[in-house]
Amino acid sequence: MAQRTAFVFAGGGSLGAIQVGALRELVAAGERPDFLVGASVGALNACFFAGQPSAEGVAALEAIWRGLSRRDIFPVTLSGALGLLRGAGGLFEQHNLRRLVERELTIRNLEDAAIPVHVVATNLSGAAVRLSKGAAADAVLASAAIPIAFPSVQIGVEHLIDGAIAGNTPILTAAELGATRIIVLQTGYACSIDGPPRGAVARGMHALTLLIANQMERDLRLLRDSVEVHVAPHLCPLDVSPFNFSQSYALIERAAERTREWLALGGLQRSASADVFDHKHAAMSGMGPAAGGYDLVSYFTADAPRIGTPQHTAEHEGRLYWFANAENRDAFLAAPERYLPQYGGACAYAMARGRDVRADPLCHRIVNGRLYFNLNPAIHQQWLGDLDGAIRRADAHWRERP
Repeated sequence: MAQRTAFVFAGGGSLGAIQVGALRELVAAGERPDFLVGASVGALNACFFAGQPSAEGVAALEAIWRGLSRRDIFPVTLSGALGLLRGAGGLFEQHNLRRLVERELTIRNLEDAAIPVHVVATNLSGAAVRLSKGAAADAVLASAAIPIAFPSVQIGVEHLIDGAIAGNTPILTAAELGATRIIVLQTGYACSIDGPPRGAVARGMHALTLLIANQMERDLRLLRDSVEVHVAPHLCPLDVSPFNFSQSYALIERAAERTREWLALGGLQRSASADVFDHKHAAMSGMGPAAGGYDLVSYFTADAPRIGTPQHTAEHEGRLYWFANAENRDAFLAAPERYLPQYGGACAYAMARGRDVRADPLCHRIVNGRLYFNLNPAIHQQWLGDLDGAIRRADAHWRERP
């Protein structure tokens, strides 16, 4: 029997950016699936790739993710909050998400895809529902209808919610559809956050990512010896909430680097076991790799910052730093203050206003030999408009902190 390969895209909110980095490397390595299965945010990624199954399609998907903000998916509006109180079914309105999906997808109906694509949602009885034809946008919105956050979506006679709720994960669906070889593009979960995510929706989404990981671990055990399954590497340690869309740049690049290493080490030559989901990061890395895993020395020595690797790490004042090679690690250990980002890696613009806000390591600038990060490109440009004054105020606030 001819081998049939399926790419499986799991759910995970903003961590769906991780799938994009993994997809880039799989396509570059020549992997071409026979069909795709996606759930929740993975349904969006799967449907987009199904319409443009090429390196150019992956690049276009990257561009979408790099431009996303939380309000594009979860717009906070008074009508949304009032609607929930009136029993409308969700805290957020789906208008923004629908516009995004309809604007960006190149297929109108699932059956129009260049590669067959199947979307997994959950009906109100808790059973998995596979959508293989019909409006692609409706399928994606149904599969991504996170309880409390979004209302259910009616397709036919069924009222459907997030595919992650069903006991049947996309892995089992791929096997039922006849896949003999499955490559899972997981999102993982924030295994090293230093406290509960802020807000009820963020906490609920974190719980969903834990549920997804547990379900996939169970399903790998169920499929053992019957289907060849490979799981692209998770990012561990990871401290990004699935409700935080400001880290897409870093997640994509870090996932691409990990997947490239995994492929080089023969990741597709051996089937995954259920312990692939184990998280064994060192205790000292409880907050995840500092600077999003980027090599701090590379900011000063390369044309662009490079992702570090867990093979070249250094600890400084209780934080773990990753480096691209041993030379950069040794340079950092010899003079860490020369390379450390200002304000502990927090957003320089926010620090100038007395606030400690996590920054994007790719929104950076070196000024007078000092490395600064900012929250996002828009904030970075505002910071540049008052560079000297902002640095003076931020330095003062940093010195005055408890």
